[in-house]
Amino acid sequence: MRKAIRILAVAVLSALIFTLCACGDEATENTDNKGEKTVLVNYGTLIYGSTDLSEYVTLGNYKDLSVDTSSEEYKSAYTGIVQKDINSNNIVNKTVKGKVKDGDTVNIDYEGKRDGVAFQGGTAKGYDLKIGSGTFIPGFESGLIGVNIGDTVDLNLKFPENYGKSDLAGAAVVFTVKVNYVKNDGEVKMEDHYSELGFTSFEEYEQNTRKRTVGALLFEKVLGESVVKGYPEKDKKILVNAVYDYYDNHYKKNYNMDFATVLSRNNMTKEDFINQRSASADTQMKDQMIYYSILRAENLKAEYELTEKEKLGQGVLDEITQVEKAVKDFLYNNADIK
Repeated sequence: MRKAIRILAVAVLSALIFTLCACGDEATENTDNKGEKTVLVNYGTLIYGSTDLSEYVTLGNYKDLSVDTSSEEYKSAYTGIVQKDINSNNIVNKTVKGKVKDGDTVNIDYEGKRDGVAFQGGTAKGYDLKIGSGTFIPGFESGLIGVNIGDTVDLNLKFPENYGKSDLAGAAVVFTVKVNYVKNDGEVKMEDHYSELGFTSFEEYEQNTRKRTVGALLFEKVLGESVVKGYPEKDKKILVNAVYDYYDNHYKKNYNMDFATVLSRNNMTKEDFINQRSASADTQMKDQMIYYSILRAENLKAEYELTEKEKLGQGVLDEITQVEKAVKDFLYNNADIK
């Protein structure tokens, strides 16, 4: 890497996209590996739980809706959902045998250590690197040329004397790098990759995608006929802090640093992030409040396991995802699908 900070800057820019929840296929079951107390959480207890949504939402018609699966609207929506599956799950055509060549785009896991101790910004998993791009410090990319795909190697390197971080400038380090695969160009076809999403057959994936497509189109109809008159501040705070906690856990796990450090290297503070996300949260909250309103109107219920620790971040986002799934299932089961 030319500078470790550059990798983190690229990563955080993609992470800051405010994608709060995606449609789930199964109920999420979270288990605690440390034996902490596990509690059953009903939909609505983590966010919007004490909010009278009728003060904010006037629901349009959400029953007896129809979708024509032979229409261009449906075909376009179906294609969009497949592409979203590909993009959000980083599905690519992979070469898993052979040797790394100059010009290849390799997917790697790496950990950098100085005197046997990992340093901040020197660790990542699933990072895409084009060999020869000059993104990493001298010797890193060239050191991977000729390595067998799937192998792990140690690269003994030295940071440039003029490196931006004074504690690493001129420092001798060791990067342990695993080459996961080489990315191939060309169209990604889900019939070759459905198993990466947990499906046992392409037919199962197609059926699931059909249902998600219909559910998305039905919700668009509901959204167009419903009115949202405001956004409760206490729930907005819960939502934005959950997103912060999610990214904090993500960067601690994958990059060996907290999110506050990542933000600071991009000239932001936690307060800046909270304020920025709060200002742009209304679009996500509008959808969520309609989902939760239908959930309550139809008395839809479900439970899933959640630890007290998970309630701080991931649990809120998991709940939103599960509520979305429950409502879309209801819309699907009460629609006229042609």
